Amino acid sequence: MRTYGQWWDKAPSRLIDYMPQNNVNVVSQDYIDLEYYQEVYPIRVSIYETYNPGSVIGIWAQNSEGKWYQLWNGFPQVVPHKPRIFSPHLQLCNFKTKMIRLEFNHSLLDYYTELDAVLLIGTSELIVPNNLRNQNLNDLSKELGYLKQSDDDIYNLTPDYLKANQDLTVLKKTLCKHCTLFKSRVIDNISKGKLVSKLGQHYQSVPPIEEAFKSLQQFLQEDFPKLIRDIHHSIPSTINEQNNSLQESFSVSSTDFENQPCGSFSALPDETVLKILKNLDLRSLCCLCRVNKHFNNIARDALLYTSLNLKPYWYCLNTSALNSLAPRCHYLQQLDLSWCGNYNMIKYQDFIHFLYTSGTVLTHLRLNCCQFVNDAIILEISKICKNLKELCLCNCMGVTNEGFSKLENLRFLERLELYRTTIETSTLCSILRKNTQMRHLNLAGMHDRLNIDEVAVELGNSCPYLESVDFWKAQTLTPHGVRALSHCTKLREVDFGWCGGMGAPGDSLRALLFSCRYLEKVFLAALRGLTDRDLEPLLLCQRLQQLDLLGARSLTPDICYGILLFCPKLEMIDLSFCEAINDFIVQEWRQQYPHVSIKRSFQVTNSDMVQ
Repeated sequence: MRTYGQWWDKAPSRLIDYMPQNNVNVVSQDYIDLEYYQEVYPIRVSIYETYNPGSVIGIWAQNSEGKWYQLWNGFPQVVPHKPRIFSPHLQLCNFKTKMIRLEFNHSLLDYYTELDAVLLIGTSELIVPNNLRNQNLNDLSKELGYLKQSDDDIYNLTPDYLKANQDLTVLKKTLCKHCTLFKSRVIDNISKGKLVSKLGQHYQSVPPIEEAFKSLQQFLQEDFPKLIRDIHHSIPSTINEQNNSLQESFSVSSTDFENQPCGSFSALPDETVLKILKNLDLRSLCCLCRVNKHFNNIARDALLYTSLNLKPYWYCLNTSALNSLAPRCHYLQQLDLSWCGNYNMIKYQDFIHFLYTSGTVLTHLRLNCCQFVNDAIILEISKICKNLKELCLCNCMGVTNEGFSKLENLRFLERLELYRTTIETSTLCSILRKNTQMRHLNLAGMHDRLNIDEVAVELGNSCPYLESVDFWKAQTLTPHGVRALSHCTKLREVDFGWCGGMGAPGDSLRALLFSCRYLEKVFLAALRGLTDRDLEPLLLCQRLQQLDLLGARSLTPDICYGILLFCPKLEMIDLSFCEAINDFIVQEWRQQYPHVSIKRSFQVTNSDMVQ
């Protein structure tokens, strides 16, 4: 994970959500998809958090049809800085899965988090406790006293790692006494029936009781109609309830609002109502369409859909939902589809069709981590979205260098994010020559075929308004490229972290720091050849707020003290693994400059090794 705390949200390169009202209480900032070899009915997910735990906020499971269901969600935690096995209580899951997604929010972390492993524990057949009070095997284990948790263990820590998940081993010996086994053949037949297609996500809350299987006809005649009425009359209020397809919310028949009164809102001008409705999230707008004909018309007004943030709906946004939105998006200017459409939920042809109907006036487009993005989509973007100022394609591995070359047709790009893509040097340089207004460029985690030095030279020649560059882990950046960037005097943020090719930067870094007096964020992590002399020009950067010097072995306390003294806006400095700076001095600085967060990662000392 590359981020922690709120430092990245304060940086010049930060991204602002287009439609923040769509976000839930806790925003997911990162995710990891984990695929296991064997499908199981999940009982427990144990996350081995090695460093700085507390950022996991969601666990999802994917069924055989590609649909996602949330097994657990929670808030980020402030927990002790020691390893833990995090095993939150999961909801009952009535389907097999081998694909798990973990979601993270790093806002409360004090430093980078690291995971060692994620253990998925499950059964090959569905096993349900006989006592209905116990929703799953975790509940049963706790009731029988096998799952023991100390009252002091409020952070879900596991002090005795050898006994982790031992309760399930004990429970396994008594399963026949306390549980009922349902063969996969029976469950599969039920899960593919019309009943489940009507129940949708609510099926997961219906326990697979043996008696229900024997009297399914009675259930359909008596209980099922009432359940459907309750579903239709309820408004989703939890994240799990939001798993129903957006298409169901968008499709409104005339009978839903026929003869319904408009109330006092009908007396207000449409302009006033639209101004009020602009504060609603997308799901609320869809629900509003069901009130009456007047609200149905006004809630579909294209002026309400000039900015769309669909990222929070990644788990259910499919082609049908996208097609339902298209008629409302004639004036769409900003679209965030990041994380959406993966695992064939959206086909590339369907997105191209959406672009033709709704993308002609787009100025901002984010497609981070979208598997459906390919060369054909990039070609259509270059032809349809001529006014694009922002294009985010992080981790879009389906686009080749030939596909990226079509972006040369764009002329107004100010932000381009290409983290972990396959673009090559000549193609990128050509794009930069055509987009001289470029302000933010993300080339983190790139392959070695991209010559960052040549890119830096092109930036110095063609992009005088450049404000931020992210070259994290770019091994082809050398002092030559760093010096070339000194021509971009408006730079406010640079990340050269883990750029092994820089070696000893010599005068190149000094030239950059002398020229760029507006720098607010400077990340130089793992540049072990840094010296005090290299950083002296930083003393003149009065706007400096964030400085990462992790692993700079030769730095002395003198230069660090000078930065603390002469950079009045400094808020964070990372001095982890700076061997010439001891902890005693750091503690003194923390007392002397309490407004500065001085980072000091855990370091093993000789005394620790002896003990």
